[in-house]
Amino acid sequence: MGEVAATATPLTREQTAQQFLAAYRAAFGTDPDLNRAELLLALVWIENANGAAIIRNNWGNLASSGTSGDYWRPGWFDLEAVEAMPEGSKKSRYLDLHGRMLAGQAPSAFSAWSSQETGARKWLELLQKPGMRQVLDAASSGDAERFARAIHASRYCPDPECLRAGPSYARARDQIRAAGYFAGLKKKVQAVAELPGLWFYCWGRALSRRTSGHDGRAVAVAGEP
Repeated sequence: MGEVAATATPLTREQTAQQFLAAYRAAFGTDPDLNRAELLLALVWIENANGAAIIRNNWGNLASSGTSGDYWRPGWFDLEAVEAMPEGSKKSRYLDLHGRMLAGQAPSAFSAWSSQETGARKWLELLQKPGMRQVLDAASSGDAERFARAIHASRYCPDPECLRAGPSYARARDQIRAAGYFAGLKKKVQAVAELPGLWFYCWGRALSRRTSGHDGRAVAVAGEP
């Protein structure tokens, strides 16, 4: 156990959807609602380039302390190698990430897993932690902007870029929906407490029934004083 090469273990888009759904059912014991499935898979697509950039079966690019288990090093870890890169935006970003890594603000290692099933399960285990509940709730709302805010607020991704990622999540979600990967899933049915406008409407209707008749006369609902 220790450092391993950053070997690609890619999946197709369809395979990521299939693997996600199987892993979710195993972790939660039920299907996700449609909105949650679409936005959580959108997160994987953004993190792992639609499945093409899954490294060592690491869904979501989960960081490692580098002190236990297998791990791989990111491209910005070796400063000498970064400085040897041709000039361009990638080199600039890696130099920035290397500096942030030294300051403890960017990962120096990422977890390596033995299979896609393990990688997906480990990612979902992270999302099951109490501090991540807001991420799951935001995903179920279907609101990509709210989802981005939850990703940032939960510190799943504290980078300011993640706070502005709502449009990216929305585009990925729309592609997932168009492909019909989760066509068999249902949307979450919101409770009345989550629909304040509807609650006030129903309350107003009940009050109207109690206090007025069809001709405007004050009346009491049958059986009430």
